[in-house]
Amino acid sequence: MSDTTFPGSIRSFGISEKWKEIWQARLRVLAVCAEEASVAIAFSAAIWIFESSEGHAWARNAMTGLPYLMAACLAAFLYFGTYKSMLRHAGITDAIRIGEAVLVSSLIFAAGMVLWGRPFAYPASFYFLNAGLLLLLLFAMHFGLRVLHVHKALVRRTGKRAIILGCGNAGAAVTRELALDADSRVMPVAILDDDALKHGAEICGVPVVGKIEELKRVIREKNADEILVCIPSASRAETRRILLKCIECQVPVRLLPTVTALAEGPVSQRDLRALKIEDLLQRDEVRYDPQTARSMIEGKVVLVTGAGGTIGSELSRQVAAANPRLLLLLDKSENSLFYTHLEIMERFPNLAVKPLLADIVQKELVRKIFAQEKPQIVFHAAAHKHVGLLELHPKEAIRNNVLGTRNVLLAAADEGVERFVNISTDKAVNPSCFMGLSKKLTEMLTQEIAKTRSKRFMSVRFGNVAGSSGSVLKLFWDQVQEGKPLRVTDPSATRYFMRVSEAVCLIFRAAALGQGGETFILEMGQPLNIYELARTVSLASGFVPEEELPIEFIGLRKGEKLHEELWEEWEEPRATAKGQVLAISETRTLGFSVLKEADNLEALLAAEQTQDLEDRLARLVPSFAARRQGKQAPRFDGPLPFEPRRASAAKTNTQKTEASLAMLKTRKAEPA
Repeated sequence: MSDTTFPGSIRSFGISEKWKEIWQARLRVLAVCAEEASVAIAFSAAIWIFESSEGHAWARNAMTGLPYLMAACLAAFLYFGTYKSMLRHAGITDAIRIGEAVLVSSLIFAAGMVLWGRPFAYPASFYFLNAGLLLLLLFAMHFGLRVLHVHKALVRRTGKRAIILGCGNAGAAVTRELALDADSRVMPVAILDDDALKHGAEICGVPVVGKIEELKRVIREKNADEILVCIPSASRAETRRILLKCIECQVPVRLLPTVTALAEGPVSQRDLRALKIEDLLQRDEVRYDPQTARSMIEGKVVLVTGAGGTIGSELSRQVAAANPRLLLLLDKSENSLFYTHLEIMERFPNLAVKPLLADIVQKELVRKIFAQEKPQIVFHAAAHKHVGLLELHPKEAIRNNVLGTRNVLLAAADEGVERFVNISTDKAVNPSCFMGLSKKLTEMLTQEIAKTRSKRFMSVRFGNVAGSSGSVLKLFWDQVQEGKPLRVTDPSATRYFMRVSEAVCLIFRAAALGQGGETFILEMGQPLNIYELARTVSLASGFVPEEELPIEFIGLRKGEKLHEELWEEWEEPRATAKGQVLAISETRTLGFSVLKEADNLEALLAAEQTQDLEDRLARLVPSFAARRQGKQAPRFDGPLPFEPRRASAAKTNTQKTEASLAMLKTRKAEPA
């Protein structure tokens, strides 16, 4: 027992630490006295039972053994620390300690009676009766308050009524914690699990009533206010299926993270978090392997360019966790660099971190940085990535992405960088936009330097990063928050998606494999239909798609494809030793030096010869030529490939949307 056992404990009165320690010591003395009083009561009760039932003559003088028993119990209580138990939170550990203390003290007392020549002073049954009565009294004293608290929790009728999905270890732990906490504002009322053998069972009085397919019916019958998804071991596709079913019920949803994220400790209701759009991606999560990153990075000087961006900042976090000798963070955006540097310093206070505010377009500055800092590993994530903006400013796509990457590559090669990883994109495959074209050229530059300089320089190619700035998922979410219709380019359009943490894990795997000149492709899973994704975002936000929240088709924008590709027809990706990573080692004979062509592009940029610049780009990457012939995707104005629910005019007006937004804000304002 401790001071927290007593309501309005000394912690509330502003008493000094010294007096708190004195009071705690007194309270523990009081706890020991209470336990010793229990010994006397149990001993007296045992004697009274024997005397009243059988009238043994020995019982008249039996009290003479009480001091010896109390001494034995005092030693056992002090040794096992039973007096330290916090009454309100007493658990199985405390019960075991009490049982051990009673057993040891009873054995010591019985042995003492025998050794002192009084083997028949007490019958054997007396020792068992006394020990049993003492256990009952100690359990009542230590667990009485806990039992009252649990009873209060079990009979309460207030709080959010929650449906628990999943009856495994995680679901049982969350159910138990919520059901037995009288102060919790969430009250589990039913559990759903697809295992029929568990149906009809109960966990802390909460029944397992059926399968997850019956969710709508159970919500209606139980008048539930919330759904708690507690199946962290489920695959990503299974989790998405369950979440979509939850979303259709239009009830707030919270869920436990994956098994990987929960590996550090036991499951708790504190692990429950709100639904994120990334949870709806139809792909299994990539398991992080810290050993791969650590074996490559530990003790090395590592440079991350574009460290303030979505991918660059996550790269920086995971590089920092791998314990480099020095982490260099390079970015030309002051604010982005500041916050990334601040976060890394707070999370890894013992790590040497150096922020570098620089623009990779400045060739001499880049060379100076490499000459001074001597990085051994470079992750090159700095790039302009917004397709629409780069269509308006193609020269900046070439200047920043192509020439900037050239500067970093040459400086890295000259200063003997051991490993260089260029972050590319699926838009570099048969590029139809300036952004994709520029990234295609960075892949070609990386391959040429790896081949001519015999360097372990490589590229990693992947699709959209969910939640990144400019991602369609983030755009959809912003449109929902502003009450605007969701704008979809084409109902048939598809894109590949993955989380930024997954992308970085796979970047490390590819970097560990690279011998020089390869282009690695990350396993992106199945592409997602953008129109269906918009419907899912609408449901996740609490709206009925196309009824409460309209979806508009705006047509493919200039440079956009209907479907992205992961490799070109002539490329032959092969499996690698690292799972979920494919490699393309073969390169086409170009008949020209990409480095020299980069110099030519630089001269054309300096002379402001835009037309000549585009002509040369078309010759360098022939698949881009069709894009230059004025072919622009038309605005969608045709039959849909499937039959979505169409919104009536009455249900898509501004008042309906505003009312729906008000409903959503009310839901979010409710306490968790």
